[in-house]
Amino acid sequence: MDYRLDSDMPAALSLRTAAHAEIRAACDNARLLPGEHAVHELRKHCKKLRALLRLIFPKENSLLQLENDRYRKLARSLSAGRDLVSIRTALLTLAPPNHFEKMHRVLHQLQRSLRDEESLIRVEGLLHEAQKRIECWPLQNIDWRDIDVGYLRGYQRAHKTWLETREGDNAHKLHQLRKRVKDHWYHCRLLRERHPQSVALRCEPLKQLAQLLGDWRDLYLLCRFAITVGEPLGEELIKLLEMGDWHKMRLRRKIEDGCAIFFAHKTLVI
Repeated sequence: MDYRLDSDMPAALSLRTAAHAEIRAACDNARLLPGEHAVHELRKHCKKLRALLRLIFPKENSLLQLENDRYRKLARSLSAGRDLVSIRTALLTLAPPNHFEKMHRVLHQLQRSLRDEESLIRVEGLLHEAQKRIECWPLQNIDWRDIDVGYLRGYQRAHKTWLETREGDNAHKLHQLRKRVKDHWYHCRLLRERHPQSVALRCEPLKQLAQLLGDWRDLYLLCRFAITVGEPLGEELIKLLEMGDWHKMRLRRKIEDGCAIFFAHKTLVI
């Protein structure tokens, strides 16, 4: 099922249907995809489930907050291997595979040591348990107006984070901005059928902006990892850091341009 809410359904039923579809897709990926691809897809499904939850829960709703925390912990349990994939991807954006041979060897050795099929099996079991809990989500008083309010709340969080990120090259703030942009993108995808003339038009540009932020994050992880490896990289270290910093600056300019367009106003009208 496509990641969207069916506006022809009651709001609660549409939310539950979308959540069930995400968990079914996550379980299928855990069984059918090779290790690192399964990890990537599982983490993505967890983020989409958390974005769906953030559309509907106010801070005082402890049960839905607990569900959000569970999906966050589940995704984090798979983060070590995923970070290595991100670092390798960033390395390949800097140069072809026959460059930075020492760094490629270090990454290959670490990836071999981190393979853990048991983690994927454990995560699949946790997802099956999560699917049972969906029917217990307290959605009896939720209507479509509440979901619209959640969408606007998500936009305001992204707008505020962008204002906090504009000055400097702070990696933590940029990472927070990436999360808020992805939330807003996911919310646009969920509501694009309900608001085809406003929300739907934001989906593709926000996807591209989220990708730019992800690329910046991957390069940051690569540079930080290279510094940690240090001397064994020899002459590769300085060259890698110089190229990484140049590409990060280029991405930063594109991120600023995109955010200036999509978060120009404190509030949206839908």
